[in-house]
Amino acid sequence: MGSAVVGAFVFLFMLLQFAVPAQAVFSGESPGEEVPSDLTEITMTGTGAGQAVAGGLPPVGTPFDPTTGYPEDVPEDYEAADEGFAGVITTVDAVGNPQQMYCIDIRTSTYTGLGYESGTWDESNVPNIGYVNRVLNSYYPDQPGLPDAPSDNIRAAAVQAAVWFFSDGYVLEDTDAVRPYTAAIVAAVVDAGPLTEPPAPNVSIDPPTAAGPTDGVTGPFTITSDAATVTVAVPAGYTLYTDPVGTVPLAGTTVTSGTQLWVRNDNQTTDPVVLTATAVVPVQTGNVYLYAGNNPGVTTAQKLILAADAQIDSNAQATAEFFVAGDLTVSKAFAGEGAGLQGDISLVVDCGASGVFTFGIPAGTTEAVTETVAGLPVGTVCSVTEPVTGSTSEVTVTPVLPEPVTITEGENVLAVTNTVDFNPGSLLVTKTITGTGAGLQDDIVIHVQCGEGIVDEVFVLAAGTTAGEYTQLYEGIPAGTLCNISEPTSGANEDVTVESTFTGEVAILPGATQATAVTNLYAPVPVSQRLPKTGAESTNLALIGGGAVAGGSILVLASLRRRQS
Repeated sequence: MGSAVVGAFVFLFMLLQFAVPAQAVFSGESPGEEVPSDLTEITMTGTGAGQAVAGGLPPVGTPFDPTTGYPEDVPEDYEAADEGFAGVITTVDAVGNPQQMYCIDIRTSTYTGLGYESGTWDESNVPNIGYVNRVLNSYYPDQPGLPDAPSDNIRAAAVQAAVWFFSDGYVLEDTDAVRPYTAAIVAAVVDAGPLTEPPAPNVSIDPPTAAGPTDGVTGPFTITSDAATVTVAVPAGYTLYTDPVGTVPLAGTTVTSGTQLWVRNDNQTTDPVVLTATAVVPVQTGNVYLYAGNNPGVTTAQKLILAADAQIDSNAQATAEFFVAGDLTVSKAFAGEGAGLQGDISLVVDCGASGVFTFGIPAGTTEAVTETVAGLPVGTVCSVTEPVTGSTSEVTVTPVLPEPVTITEGENVLAVTNTVDFNPGSLLVTKTITGTGAGLQDDIVIHVQCGEGIVDEVFVLAAGTTAGEYTQLYEGIPAGTLCNISEPTSGANEDVTVESTFTGEVAILPGATQATAVTNLYAPVPVSQRLPKTGAESTNLALIGGGAVAGGSILVLASLRRRQS
C-alpha cells in the first residue's frame, strides 16, 4: 500500500475519532462495517458550526408551498420536530480535502463513516432545490458573515433551517432564537427566486457503456476533466490500451483530458468490467451527494448538498462489456446488359443496437464488391437495404435483397445482386416540307419500322400540306433496336418535283430520344414542261447521308455494348 493511501487512511481515522455524533438526523457511528466502494467520493466525518433548533414538520405526504412565505409559527397540524443539531455537516475525500455540506433530507439519518457519491438534482428528488441553491450561494459558509448573526453556530443553524423549509417544509417555533434569521433568509430567497443546477464535477468517461468482442478490445472511452491529469484504473485481469487494435498498453495510470482508452479482457470471457477515472477538481456550491451504499447495515442515508465551493477527489465510471462475436460480409454483384452504366449505389446494413453501417459503391462499377463488418455480437440480426440503387435515365437497376441474417460465430454473409437493364428509348421523326412548290404536292407517306414488329407504322401528310415541320414520336422502344425510315410516296406529281433528304436507319439508345429528319424540297414544274396526268407518279428520292448516319448509329450502339462487356 502506497504512502499516500496510508496517509489518507490515517487522516480519515483521526477524523472519525473526533467526529461529533449528533442527534435526530445525525446518529453517530454507523451500524456495521463500511466496505470499500469505487463509487465513494467523500465520507461523512461529523458536524461543524451549528446548534439545536425546535420546530415542526408537515405530516408525511402533505404538500407545502414555500413561496407563500415563512409561517408566523409552526402550523397546528404540523408534527413536533426538535432537532439536536442543525448546521454544517463535514466530509472528506480520499486524499484528505475537507468539504462542508447541508442536509436536504431531514427525515433520514446519516452516520460518520458513510460514503457518498456525486449525483444530480433529478436523482436527489428533492423539492424546491433551486431555492435551496439560492440559500447556499447567498449565506454561510459560502458567504461568510451572512446572515448577520452573533456567531457562526447561529448562522449555520439558520441556514440549515431555511434549507429544510424549502426541502421538507420545516418551520421553527416562534420562541426559537434562530427563527428571525431563518425567516429573513426565506423572505429574501423567495423574492430572488431559484437558481439553476450547477455543473457536475468535471470528471467524465464517454460513453458510459461500450461493448466489444471477447477476442478484441472495447472502446474507445474518452476521459474528460478540468484536472491536469486523471488517474484511470481497471481491476486485475483487464488491460487498458491507447490504440483501437489493442497493441499499445497504457503506460502508467494517469492520462490527460481527451485521452481515448480501450479495454481488453485478458481472459477473453464475457465478464464485464468497470473503468474508473479519478481526479481532484473544483466543485461548485449546490452539487448534491447521495449515499454510495458502502455499509451493508445501512440501506438509505440522508442526502447532502455542498454548502461552499470545494476541491473534491471526484470520479466517473464506465462499463466495458464483452461478447462472443461473428463477422458479417456484405457482397454486391452485378448482372444485366446495362451493368456499368448505373450511378452511385448506397447499401445500408442495419444491425439494431450494434449499429447501422452504410457502404457506397461508385458509379460504373462492374466487378463484385465486398465489405466486412467485424465483431458483431452473436445473435444480432442484420438486414440490408439499398436506398440508392444507381438507376439513371439510361438504365433501371433492380436489386435482389437477401433475408436478414442472424449472426453466428465465424463468417456470415448478406449477398445482394443488382440486375441492370437498359431503359427503352424513343424515336422522334420530323418531316419538313419546304421549297417554292410546297403545298402543290400529293399525299406524302412515311413508313417507320423498328425491329421485328416493335414499330411498323405509316403516317400520311395529306396532299396540299403547306410548308412546315411535322413530327411523330414513338416511345418505349428497346435500346439497341434498329429503326428504318422510308418514304414510299414522296408527293411528287406533274406540278412539282421533290428532292428528299433523310436518314435511312437509326439505332435506339437507352433512355434517350433519337431524332431523325425527313426533308422534302418541292420545286414547281414550269408550265411548258408539265405532262398530262396519267395516274403515274414520279418519285425522285435522294438519300443524302443516310448510310453515313445509319452507320454512325450502329457505331454508337456497338460502343455502348462494348462498355457492358
